[in-house]
Parts: sequence; structure tokens; C-alpha cells
Amino acid sequence: MQAQKYLSLLSQLKISKYKNSSQSLCCFNAQKGNEYNNNLMIVGRAVNGWHHEFDMNNLNVETMVNEIFNQAATSDCPLKWVEDSWGINEGYNTKSSAFWRVTKQVSQCLNENSSSTGWASKIVWSNLYKIAPSITGNPSDSLCDKQFVYCNELLLAEIEEYNPRVIIFFTGLNWFNGFLSNAVSLASNKEHSLVEAHGVLKINDEEVIIIIAKHPQGKPEAEMVNEILSITSVT
Repeated sequence: MQAQKYLSLLSQLKISKYKNSSQSLCCFNAQKGNEYNNNLMIVGRAVNGWHHEFDMNNLNVETMVNEIFNQAATSDCPLKWVEDSWGINEGYNTKSSAFWRVTKQVSQCLNENSSSTGWASKIVWSNLYKIAPSITGNPSDSLCDKQFVYCNELLLAEIEEYNPRVIIFFTGLNWFNGFLSNAVSLASNKEHSLVEAHGVLKINDEEVIIIIAKHPQGKPEAEMVNEILSITSVT
């Protein structure tokens, strides 16, 4: 189902009036760890650089979708790179990312994994917006607008396939608003400063805990983790 949704996304983007047709973009798809246990899904805003690069002038939709989902079918854990890059001196050091530091702590707690390794393989990682600049930076408002409907459908398809117990959106409400609007019931978190809302998503007769937190960059990480865990422990 995800591949079909992705075909629709890229097909509509290709025929859209997105003006920056020569901009180098990249395609992201959800990454499921090889030891995923239907417990935790983490969602960010958009990638800051990824594989599967293209621009509107050279995009072959079918070829790109085949490339994305054939790679996803390999036996190697798609999230192994997160732990392999932890603390490295050259390239992208995941330990330097507040997003991955908080994700590691939450994964270790919710998956009862006291080891410093193996935590990444137990999660699903996705992003609200699948198309982003290929080097760095968030997608523009225009690019977000042109992919929103299809990204919302893709997010629902991911949730249906991966069936997580908990989904944490490290996006802030300002990015999350509009997504899953027909299926999720949220309440604001006035007693918390870093988790902005939480609630329940009802899908296929299942209830999924939804937590909307601010992006972890520059935030007190221990406090954020405690707020998240306090919700998962009582919901």
C-alpha cells in the first residue's frame, strides 16, 4: 500500500506547478528496524538530506518508487546506521543530534532495553513530509503544501502496516496540525511544557497512543523523556 501511495505522491508532484523544478530533492520512506516489536514509532518533520535524489526535470516516478521499496526489502537493518554513526568523528554523528539522543532514551525505556546497542532496531522511524531538499534544510511551505494530502495518506498507511502501540511526533503541534485529523482525538498538555498534546488514534479497531512533543533541539532532554514516559505509563 505504501508504494501505491508513493506513486500518487510523486506523480502529482511531477505535474504540479512547483516552481523550483531544478532543485535537488530527495525521497524518504519509513524505516523499520529488524527487531521492531509493534511498540514504538518515532516521527520527525522531514529529513535533512537523504538518498534517492532527483529534481522535477529528471524524475521518473515508477523507477524512483521501485528504487525506494526494493532497497527497503533488503535483509540489512535500515536503522543500523543510526547506531553505527553514534559518536563518529567524520560524517553525520547521530550522538550530536538531540532528536536521536531523546529517541534512544525513549526506545530503551519503552522497550526495556538497558543495553547501549540494539535500541534503534526496535523502532519505526518516519517523517511527516517525504520530499525534502537533498542536502539540508526543511521543505519550503510551497513544497509542503503540494505533498501534504499524499503524505497524510502515507502516514496512515504506515500506521496501518506497522501497528505501533505508541507514536511520538517530535514535530510540535505547528507541524503536526492537519495530519490524521479524521482519526485522532487530542487533548492539550497544560501540565507539561515539552509535550504539547497527546491522545488516541483509532484505526482498524485499534487504539494507538499519540504524543506530540516539541522538536528536541535545544530542549531539556531528561525533562522531555520524563514527560513522554509519564503519558505512556498511564494511558
